[in-house]
Amino acid sequence: MLEEKHKTFSIKYMLPNSITYINMLLGLGAIFISILGGTNNFKIASKLILFAGLTDKLDGYAARKLNSISEFGKELDSLCDLVSFGIAPVVLWGSMSIECFKVLEILSAMFFVGSAIFRLARFNISEDDGYLKGLPITIAGMIVALKLILDIKFRNIYEINILYYENPIILIFLSLLMVSSFRVKKPL
Repeated sequence: MLEEKHKTFSIKYMLPNSITYINMLLGLGAIFISILGGTNNFKIASKLILFAGLTDKLDGYAARKLNSISEFGKELDSLCDLVSFGIAPVVLWGSMSIECFKVLEILSAMFFVGSAIFRLARFNISEDDGYLKGLPITIAGMIVALKLILDIKFRNIYEINILYYENPIILIFLSLLMVSSFRVKKPL
């Protein structure tokens, strides 16, 4: 137990965990900026979620290169991913569409976050066999952010109902993919 505690605070463990915290800070930034409203803030929030995806890739890379993979880092990564890719995209979407958020939109947003939590919990208890089971939350959250960037670019979000029906459908589809059991070989 003392050895595990020591490993958690070692310098080689601090770099990947610091990158993981940057991921979370980008997600929190996206949440706070999206709540402020405004097209430019929505664009910035979407880009912060995409940058969080880059840091999510970097923390795992750093941990592997430094041979500093730990259970603590795995748990920390999952919690930060929930903020950046589970909650931030839904808050952004809700902020963009606050006037027309109805039951379908609320339920699809709740289903997305619940599926993200399920996906992360399943990932944390699974053995590493070189495969991913279900759609990673990082990809799901980034898809939502990219879709919202397209909405901002090609739709006047203040004159047209930004939600349309494809956005709740996309959220439900991504949610089902996250909780599904299809397997994909892990990228390097």
